[in-house]
Amino acid sequence: MRAWKVVTCTLVCMSLDISATTVFYVHGTEWDRFISDTINFDIFCSFLDVWAMVVLRFCLLFGAMIGVCLNTTYGPVRVKASKSCVSVACLVMVIYATVKMLLYSEMENFSKDFWFWCLFAWTCISSPAVCLLWHLLSSVKAIPELSINSEVGSDEEKKHLLSDNSQEMEDAKNDVSSGATIGKLLVLSKPDAGLLAVAFFFLLVAVIGETFIPFFVGKVIDVMVIQKNLRTFSGVIFNMALLAIVSAGSAGVRGGLFTLSFARLNIRIRGLLFKSLLRQEIGFFDCNHTGDITSRLTSDTTVVSNMISQNINIFSRNLVKSVGMCVFMFTLSWKLSVVTLLGFPVVVMVSKLYGKYYKGLARQVQDALGKANNIAEETMSSMKTLRSFATEQTELKLYKEKLHDVYKLNKKEALAYACYTWSSSLIGLSVQVAILYYGGYLVVSDHMTGGSLISFIIYELELGDSLENIGSVYTGLMQGVGAAEKVFEYMNRQPSVPNSGTFAPEKLTGEVTFRNVSFAYPTRLDTQVLKNVSFTLRPGEITALVGPSGSGKSSCVQLLENFYTPQAGEILLDDHPVQEYDHQYLHSKVAVVGQEPVLFARSIQENISYGLQECSMDLIEQASQMANAHGFITELKDGYDTETGEKGTQLSGGQKQRVAIARALVRDPRVLLLDEATSALDAESEYNVHQALCKLKDHCTILIVAHRLSTVEKAQNIIVIDKGTVVEQGTHEELMRKGNLYFKLVQRQILGLETGTGDYSPALNHSGKTVSGGVSARGHRDSDEELEFRDNLSIM
Repeated sequence: MRAWKVVTCTLVCMSLDISATTVFYVHGTEWDRFISDTINFDIFCSFLDVWAMVVLRFCLLFGAMIGVCLNTTYGPVRVKASKSCVSVACLVMVIYATVKMLLYSEMENFSKDFWFWCLFAWTCISSPAVCLLWHLLSSVKAIPELSINSEVGSDEEKKHLLSDNSQEMEDAKNDVSSGATIGKLLVLSKPDAGLLAVAFFFLLVAVIGETFIPFFVGKVIDVMVIQKNLRTFSGVIFNMALLAIVSAGSAGVRGGLFTLSFARLNIRIRGLLFKSLLRQEIGFFDCNHTGDITSRLTSDTTVVSNMISQNINIFSRNLVKSVGMCVFMFTLSWKLSVVTLLGFPVVVMVSKLYGKYYKGLARQVQDALGKANNIAEETMSSMKTLRSFATEQTELKLYKEKLHDVYKLNKKEALAYACYTWSSSLIGLSVQVAILYYGGYLVVSDHMTGGSLISFIIYELELGDSLENIGSVYTGLMQGVGAAEKVFEYMNRQPSVPNSGTFAPEKLTGEVTFRNVSFAYPTRLDTQVLKNVSFTLRPGEITALVGPSGSGKSSCVQLLENFYTPQAGEILLDDHPVQEYDHQYLHSKVAVVGQEPVLFARSIQENISYGLQECSMDLIEQASQMANAHGFITELKDGYDTETGEKGTQLSGGQKQRVAIARALVRDPRVLLLDEATSALDAESEYNVHQALCKLKDHCTILIVAHRLSTVEKAQNIIVIDKGTVVEQGTHEELMRKGNLYFKLVQRQILGLETGTGDYSPALNHSGKTVSGGVSARGHRDSDEELEFRDNLSIM
C-alpha cells in the first residue's frame, strides 16, 4: 500500500481517537474534569486513567508513522517486527478498561451513565483498531521520494530485519496454507456429512446434559441450606441422574460415530494419495526418495487421521460445552463472567503463538522422520550389498544420527509444551483466585447466593478445562495440518509428463523413429544424455543398440516407453508421437525387459500374466518355453505357483530374467525392448532365447541393448551410440570392416583386455575371427612391428 495513503488514514484515525475519547471523558463540555480527577483521583469513579490510554495509543501510532516516513525501506519491517508487542499492549488496555468497568459498577446509577458506556465501548474498539493500523503501516511499499533516510541502520541490522520480514511472510503464507488444508479436509469429509451430522446431534445432547449438571448442583446446595425440603431435594437429584445417564449414552454414540467417520476419511486420503502417486511421471520418483514417499503414504496419513479425528472430536465437544457454560455463567452473575472472560484473550494469544511455533516444529519432525525412514528403507532393501561391504556399523551410525536429529526436535517440542502449559496454568489459577475473591464479595453483599457461587465456580473450573483442552487440541490440529499439507502436496501434484494420450489404432505395425532427439534427465538437466539422435527401428528386424557405458542406450529405451519427455525432437511410433498414444494401449503393444527385472512377491504365474485381464495357462507356458523358463519352473516344487519372494529374491538372476522375458512375450507385443535382458543367462539359455526372437521378428520390432558380441552380431541393424550421439550404423560385417568404435568394442571384448594393457593382444580380421598375436608360441613377446602388422590386418 502507498505510504501517503496509510499516513493519511493513520492521522485521521489518531485525530478521531483523541477527539472522541476526550469528548466522552469530559461528558461533552465539562473540561474541568481533568483538574478535578487529577487532584481528587478515585479508582472507582475517576476516568483520567482510561483517558490516558489514548495518549499511549497516540504515541504508539505516531512513533510508527514517523519511522515509516523517515525510512520506507526498513521502517515497515521494524513495525512488523514489533506487531506482537503492540498486540499485547492493546490487549492490556482492553483488560484494564474492563476492570475499570467492574469497579465502577459498584457505584450508584452505574447502568444509566451514558458517557461512561461510550468511553468504555470506544476504548474497546479503538485499542484493536491500533493493531489494524499497525498492520497497514507494516505493509507500506518503499517510495524513494518519501524515504528521507534510506540508509538508516547498519548492515547487520538490515539483514536481521529482512530476515524477520521473510519469516513473517512465510508465516502468513503458512497461515493461508493451513486454512486451505483444513478446507480440503472438510471437502474430503463431504461423503460422510450425514454421519457427521448425527454425531454432532449426539454431541449437542451430551454437552447439554453435562452443562446442566453444575446448575443442579447449585440448586441442591440451596435446597439443603435454605429450603431444607427433602421432596424437592429428591426431585433435583433425580433430574441430575437422568441427565447424567442421557449425557453419558450420547457421549458414547458421539465418540463412536466420529471415530468411524474419520477412519473412512483416512482410507479415502490414503486411496487418493496412492492414486496420485501412481500417475506421477518417472522423473518424480527420480527426484524423491522412496522413504520420503512411503513416509507420506504411511506415517503422515496416520498422523492426519489420528490428530484430525481425535482433536476435531474433542475440539467440537469443548467448544459447544464452553458456549453453553458461558450462557449459564452470565445468567448466574454477569460480573463474575466478565472476570472469567478476561483471561480468555490471553489464553488465545498464548495458544496462537505456541501453535504457530509448534506447527513449524511438527513439520521439521516429519521431515526428519522421512529422512530416517529413507535410510532404513534403503538399508533393508540392500542387505546383501550392505553385508558384502561390511558396512552395518556405518549404516547404524547414520541412522542413529538421523534419529538424533529427530530427538533434538522432540526436545524443542517438549520445552515448548512445558512453557505453554506453565503459562496456561498460571493464567487459569489467576482467574480462579480473582473469581473466588470477587465472588465472595458478591455473596457477602447479597448480590448472589452461596449455591449460585458454587455453581459458578464449577462452571468456571469446567470452562477452564475446556479452554485448556481447546488449546491443546489446537496444537494437535496444527500438527495434523502440518502433516496434511505434505500429503496434499503430493495428492494435488500434476505430473509433468501426463498420460493424457487417446490414440489407440486397431492395427499397429511397430515402426519406431527417433527424430533429432535431445534429452537430459530431470535430476541432471545440465547434462545432456542424448544429442540430436536419429534412427529407425523397422518391423521384421532385430536392431541392436551398442556403445560404451553411459552413452545413452537405456535412455532411448525409457524415452520409447514414454517414461520421460525429450527436450528436443520426437519419438514416433507408426508416424505418431508416443505421447499421443493411450497409456494402456501403448504399454500393451510395447514390452520391455530390463537388466535387473523386478518381480512382485507373487507366484510365477501371476508375475508372467501381470497386468493382463485374461491370460490362459497355455499362453503362459508357451511364453515360458520361448523364454527357456518352462524347464526350471516345472522342476520347482510348486511349479508355476511358486512364490518368487520380494522383488524375486527366491529366484536366481538368470531365472528372474527368463521369467521377465516370458512376461514380455506373453503380451504378443508389436515392439519388444530388451535392455541387457540376457546378461545373466548361460550360453545355452541365451541361444534358445535368440532362436525364439528370430521367430518373433517377422511380426514384431525388436530392439536389443547389449554388450555381448553373441547377442548383437546376428542383428540385421546395429546402431552404435557414443556420448549421446549416433556415430555409426550397419550390420556386424559392415561395422567390422570400418574399424571404428564398434570394431574396438568387439576387439576389446574378445581379447578380454583393453588394447595396450595386457601381454596377450590377439587381433581380429574383418570377419571377427581371432588372429594370433601378442605373445607368440615361441614364448617371447612379439616386436612392435609384428603387432602393428597384425593390427593393420585386423582392419583390412
